[in-house]
Amino acid sequence: MACCKGKDLRLLFWVPWTLLVASCLTYFYYEFLGPENCTHVGCAVEYFRPEISEPSPPGAPFAPLYNDTRRIAVCLVGGARMFELTGRTLRKNLLDVYNNTDVFLHSPLDRDSHKLTLLAGRNLRVARIFTPEPLPESPLVAEVMTSWGSPHGTQGLLQYFNLVEGCYGMVRKYEVLHKFRYDWIIRTRVDGYWNGPLPEIQTLDPKYYYVAAGNDFGGLNDRFGMGNPHTSRVANARLSMLPAMHKHGWRLLNSESAYKAQFELLNVGYKRIQIPFCVMTLRREAFPPAPYGLLMLSMAGEGPMSGTYCRPCDREANVTYSREIVDNCMRNWDWPGVMASKVTVCDAGNEWASNWRQIAAEVYERDMNGEEMPDFDYRSLRRCIKEMQDFQMQWDVWDAPSASAICRRAYTR
Repeated sequence: MACCKGKDLRLLFWVPWTLLVASCLTYFYYEFLGPENCTHVGCAVEYFRPEISEPSPPGAPFAPLYNDTRRIAVCLVGGARMFELTGRTLRKNLLDVYNNTDVFLHSPLDRDSHKLTLLAGRNLRVARIFTPEPLPESPLVAEVMTSWGSPHGTQGLLQYFNLVEGCYGMVRKYEVLHKFRYDWIIRTRVDGYWNGPLPEIQTLDPKYYYVAAGNDFGGLNDRFGMGNPHTSRVANARLSMLPAMHKHGWRLLNSESAYKAQFELLNVGYKRIQIPFCVMTLRREAFPPAPYGLLMLSMAGEGPMSGTYCRPCDREANVTYSREIVDNCMRNWDWPGVMASKVTVCDAGNEWASNWRQIAAEVYERDMNGEEMPDFDYRSLRRCIKEMQDFQMQWDVWDAPSASAICRRAYTR
């Protein structure tokens, strides 16, 4: 009898505590770890998603242009200026043409960063949006590099090199973390307007690194590149190769000639191919371009334009004059890498036309099968923050300011 009373006392003591602990655990789960409340912990579980296929969005199932199972990494670098023109063209013609394309973004924080939400979609792996800091312009850099032709001087070149090499480092870190290697690594700029799909990789020889044809400026076009892990390591080492280039006697190189020197120094083979994109720019250039000048094309051209500068053009050269200008371009300088009949030269002596949006929208809808060009003028701050938060959740790794900070930078005058 005494034994039973002892057990009853123990039950009376432990049962309330057991119920209390169970209640606390249940509350903790639903309050902090439940999927609908993952914002309380920053959705840290998102970091471990790489081995899990992302659910398809509502609507038509994903159907890549090329049925190729190789693993591909795409590095997108640079600022998001005019991303309302370029963003969805990148998604359609570069990021969604293969089955297994992973996206890496390395971009400086500015007033346009909020536009990056247009990249929303599949396989977003690592994003780094950062506040740029000045990079040291050492005597070695001053001897190897020249800022001639660079709109932002030597510092602009170093910042660009840092974006390129930093994005490649993000890819390598991801490979090491998840114990695999990509078959191909592609690098291009976020300000590229793509009016056609990337060429099929099956047609390319993996022994070579591929750069865009034309726009050599005395070296190699550095606005696009793709290759296997080995050739990509050489191609993207824009900063770390400078000391070796200095040691071997290279001096006063522009960005393109320094790019070519990297391949020559390590004996890596390269080939030029035509790539269907142009780089959207606000630059004003002489018309017609002078010798050793800069060619400007209309974004409406058929192409492929292989990274030539372009704009929504209100003053296009007529067919005859346009061909004459392109045919007279220097083959190792500003020639766009394509037959003159495939592109249209633009008179870019003035600023963009006041009706540039209307001009661009017509071309955009043509190239995007009737899709309407995005217009951020009508997106409120609240909606921007909500869409940026949703965009953040799609990435495996998000190394960037908060959604609120990114949006407020754009909406605060």
